[in-house]
Amino acid sequence: MMRRWLAPWVLASVAALGLAQEARAGGFEVPDMGARALGRGAANVVGVEDGTAIHYNPGALAKMRGTTVLYNHGFMWQHTQFSRATLSERWGDDAGTSFDPVSAQNNLFPILGTLVVTSDFGLDNWTFAAGVYGPNGFGKQKYPSYGPQAFMMTELDVLLAYYTVGAAWKWRDVFGIGAVVQYADLIQLNYGVLSDSAVTPGLSPVPDAESTQLVTTIELKDRAAATAQLGAWYRPHQRLELGVSTRFVPVYFKPKGGVSVDKETLVTEEIKVGMDLTLPVIVRGGIRYIHDTGTREWFDIELDAVYESWSMLKSFDLDVNGQLNGQDLQELSIAKNWKDTVSVRLGGDVHPLPPYLTLRTGAFFETAAAPENFSSIDFPSFRRFGVGGGFTAGAKGIYATVGYMHVFQEDRTISEEFGKVFGQRPLRPCPDNCDGLSGVPGNAGTFKTGYDLLTIGIDIRFRELLADRRAKKEAAKPQPAAASQPAKHGA
Repeated sequence: MMRRWLAPWVLASVAALGLAQEARAGGFEVPDMGARALGRGAANVVGVEDGTAIHYNPGALAKMRGTTVLYNHGFMWQHTQFSRATLSERWGDDAGTSFDPVSAQNNLFPILGTLVVTSDFGLDNWTFAAGVYGPNGFGKQKYPSYGPQAFMMTELDVLLAYYTVGAAWKWRDVFGIGAVVQYADLIQLNYGVLSDSAVTPGLSPVPDAESTQLVTTIELKDRAAATAQLGAWYRPHQRLELGVSTRFVPVYFKPKGGVSVDKETLVTEEIKVGMDLTLPVIVRGGIRYIHDTGTREWFDIELDAVYESWSMLKSFDLDVNGQLNGQDLQELSIAKNWKDTVSVRLGGDVHPLPPYLTLRTGAFFETAAAPENFSSIDFPSFRRFGVGGGFTAGAKGIYATVGYMHVFQEDRTISEEFGKVFGQRPLRPCPDNCDGLSGVPGNAGTFKTGYDLLTIGIDIRFRELLADRRAKKEAAKPQPAAASQPAKHGA
């Protein structure tokens, strides 16, 4: 009997290990992962009903019975356009130089695969889970090497996966608590930016491949970090449910690697680089109304709030060792000065034809992590609003889910005086060698950003899938013969 439960568990776990090599995700997330969650406007802390509970609320795993396998695959279209401001009079001969708007050369990103397997192993109150996924973000961006945006970024390529195991316990159908531990694997972090290798004072505000400027690409990785999450849910009434979860351990990465430049003859000593990168504590909470008449559930509405402590990220501080053109490189710092974010999410499901069809919709609002004067194209976490919709359809243990969301972001216009994302000078840092400036204000201009997200998923529920087969086996068993009745004799 145990082998029957273990087979899908082992197969899915092995598949998860292979899937991790494709779990691309970029930087800092856009709400949020999973086809069902997208359709609900990312309101999925209390009402999560599939394997994505390892991300939203580990306590909700306890509500899942039997053995299940969930696979989701998502796509993201990023719409980012930067129009650099015309150079002001402070730039002398370059004053009045204007620039054409620039957009990423690849705006479609097949985000990641999420694979999770859960099983109760025949136990009444316990559920266990294993899976792998990456955060929801745009992990591969490419801009012109000497384009008008180049002082902010030229390219980004991030490969990050969370390998996850967890367990949850419930008391009846009233209360549940669970936890997951995660091995965080920063397989790759490549970040390119245009820097100036000049050793003489002064700044060159116009990107120019024939000048002392060069494209510097930082190539880092950290294959050994960890984090953990806790979650719980409580159903005090048939129509009311509460939930809370937290990633209470920040993800502390210490990636190390090297640096490549597009003018290799300038490298006179191999360049090594390291930095600290911390991903934040996250707290999620929500309340859910379930319209349950006792015979069936008709619909639910969920309201969630999510807090993320992004203020711990002040800058990308790079410890650099090596030489360009025979001179020692200096430490570099890419300022961020991010703020904590709060998002509010509202969404729900409607069941017009249970269990064959479920419809859903929802929306969210999130505050900005990036202050206006630190706006950049690498991780444009501006004030945003998203609207989603989707459906689940299927029967007899196999269900397909489609979720779509459009994310609107505010437009931002930054002046030269206000901008705080400056070009880098690795040999003669600013401001001492830059006429008192902190570098070329690379983010002076107008940002227009937004996202479209589409996720498709398949959910296999083995208890339901095998129910007919078990029923047929029971029906095929020989029935015991009826006991013979003793003959009756007259007096």
